[in-house]
Amino acid sequence: MPDPTYWYVKPRSDVPFPPAGPSTTVRAAVPALLALLALLLVVAVAAPAQAHARLVRSDPAAGSTVSRSPGSVTLTFDGPVKQQFTTIVVSGADGVSYSDGTPDALNNDVEQKVRALPSGEIVVTWRSVAADGAPLQGRYTFTNADPAAPTVVPASASPAGTADGTPSAGPGAGGAGESGTADDEGDVSWSAVWLVGGAALVAVLALLGVLLVRSMRRP
Repeated sequence: MPDPTYWYVKPRSDVPFPPAGPSTTVRAAVPALLALLALLLVVAVAAPAQAHARLVRSDPAAGSTVSRSPGSVTLTFDGPVKQQFTTIVVSGADGVSYSDGTPDALNNDVEQKVRALPSGEIVVTWRSVAADGAPLQGRYTFTNADPAAPTVVPASASPAGTADGTPSAGPGAGGAGESGTADDEGDVSWSAVWLVGGAALVAVLALLGVLLVRSMRRP
């Protein structure tokens, strides 16, 4: 009778059992990946909250009537703007620009000197660039009721812009509380942030997927 122990096959102790869960590499990488995802979420939430510089006040004020012709127009923003990219065109009913020289910036105030303004409606059209690179533009009007101001003949309306060739800021742009970024220009700074953040998120998810697949296939 053969020995019963002859048929017994002793399992090899040097062969490890397949891992029941993710490998050590995956477990070690998860905290770092979660931290990176949390950082991307913080950037995504903070991006819309970053407000660009806006026109908060003007002198003369939008829609106001002045009894004496001002020697300058001052725009006050709630954040710094780039002076070298700022233009302020002050025109009368004749469509002629009365701006005198280039605007001067001090802190958040931008002052544009003007020549003797005519009576009637005065149009202020401005363009600028915020410190974060966002383009800004706006337009508002006030009335000059100075009795000593000369009277001019109103220019015929032109859909292309004012008579001096200055393009109109378009509907929706205005004085304090109505200024905004240009509709046809994107927010360069935050567009780049969103693009880089989205690419990083895709890369992180792809890396996590590769690590999980390798962990599942490892014997």
